[in-house]
Amino acid sequence: MKCDNYSGKSTTRALVAAGLAMAAAATYGQQCPSAAPRFADEFNGSAVDTSKWEVQTGDGCSYGLCGWGNNELQSYQAANAVVANGVLTITAKKQRVGAKAYTSARLRTLNRPGGGQWTHGRFEARMKTPSGSGMWPAFWMLPANTTVAWPASGEIDIQESTGQKSMFAWGTVHYGSSNANHQFLSTQIYRQPDSFADGFHVYSVNWSPYKISWYIDDVLYATKTPADMANSADWTFESYQYYLLLNLAVGGNLGGAVDDSKLPQTLQVDYVRGYAYPQPSLSGKYLVEPNTATTYGVVDQVGTGATYAWSAPNGQTSSASSFTVNWGTTGGTVAVNISDSCGSYTKNVAVTVAPVLTRSVELDDYEAGRNLAYTTVTGTFTQAVANPAPGTVNGSATVAKYVRNAGQAYDLVTASTSAIADASFYVRGEKALYLDVYTAAPVGTPMLIQMENKNVATASNFPSGRHSKYIGYTTLQNGWQRVKFRLDDRLDGATGDAQVNQLVLMLAPTTLTGDTYYIDNYNIYAR
Repeated sequence: MKCDNYSGKSTTRALVAAGLAMAAAATYGQQCPSAAPRFADEFNGSAVDTSKWEVQTGDGCSYGLCGWGNNELQSYQAANAVVANGVLTITAKKQRVGAKAYTSARLRTLNRPGGGQWTHGRFEARMKTPSGSGMWPAFWMLPANTTVAWPASGEIDIQESTGQKSMFAWGTVHYGSSNANHQFLSTQIYRQPDSFADGFHVYSVNWSPYKISWYIDDVLYATKTPADMANSADWTFESYQYYLLLNLAVGGNLGGAVDDSKLPQTLQVDYVRGYAYPQPSLSGKYLVEPNTATTYGVVDQVGTGATYAWSAPNGQTSSASSFTVNWGTTGGTVAVNISDSCGSYTKNVAVTVAPVLTRSVELDDYEAGRNLAYTTVTGTFTQAVANPAPGTVNGSATVAKYVRNAGQAYDLVTASTSAIADASFYVRGEKALYLDVYTAAPVGTPMLIQMENKNVATASNFPSGRHSKYIGYTTLQNGWQRVKFRLDDRLDGATGDAQVNQLVLMLAPTTLTGDTYYIDNYNIYAR
């Protein structure tokens, strides 16, 4: 009976929320964006503007958050936040204060006369993030002046990253009815061949009623709504005003082990701005494969009667609302000049075309060529069977057959190898692993290859010894496909680029399926 009642109330709340979302979004979405921010700090002074920012200090205990709620290793100090030459610099140091071995800085706009807290809008910061294992920079938002405990009151992370994974950035919302029921929705984006720590980038969110979207350099990469939650009633963000925070944590739950040899490290912030309404941005990929087509469009546009003038570095132009660029082997800037009832503006995206890679090292052709020594296989592996359907993609007479173990969520094909001399090439996208696959598994089935140091990695110490992992997906059923495995995570910063001596192939990880896979041409491609 209670379950039935709860289900009915949950459904009612969801319907009411949906109705409110449509009504609020319709009103909110009619507002033209303002060129003037309602909050801004350009950091043009000589010190932190304490009319805009509260400088939080200590280990968090005075705020009731020892370790700042994340087992962080630093004591925040006002001296670690310096403004000069138009930039705020937060420095993480090896410096003992009390029981803490590191110092850094943390700022927030809460209850400042020139700061503030808001519901809805666009919030952005142009920042250069740190590298070095153990660094954890964040630009984020928490609810102001509420007695509702975290995470029920919510959290919006506009930007997070770690030093050991500086090629990745994350956008996240945290929620849940209680700490024990803490949940989050997160999307990561990665950059190649350089990392986000190599330069300044603009990290932003557009927060409109019942919708939050994330951008890097004005390009949309994620959107979350109540429909993404198991229980839409957990979407409580509209109930509160949120303030902004900037900090550089050391270690902690996400930061991981600290590499003292890389200290000091800095988070540099060129500006922070907040607007009352979303600003138009672009959609489309900024990292593309060579000789492919990508479509770009304008999002969060509220003006009417728009005209467009698109251009691409290959000479293509268009006056349509969207623009498909046929990329070759060279990247460049895609730009659009837009005029509508709200005004005129220009948007652009700097696009990198991945290098053309060709087969360099044969790891295993399941005939004569082999640079792998298989050590652990949890499914049924037959290394020489007849090709089920020779053709253009794969014409080999002999291939391998793998029947996945339906009793293993993580079904492993583990092999030792000496062929990965420097794993940094794979992280940068200058080399890649490829595999020919034939299967009846559903289109979109994921496959992972993990690079490991077998002398460190064990079944019980994840992520220790795991350098990085790479992901590919099936694109058809019952036909050969050549799958490129792209960077999915840089796992253990303590595992060096020259320490990889083991590859682990996982087919349909986290599932309990027993599909059959024919595989061949397990190879390294290089530029």
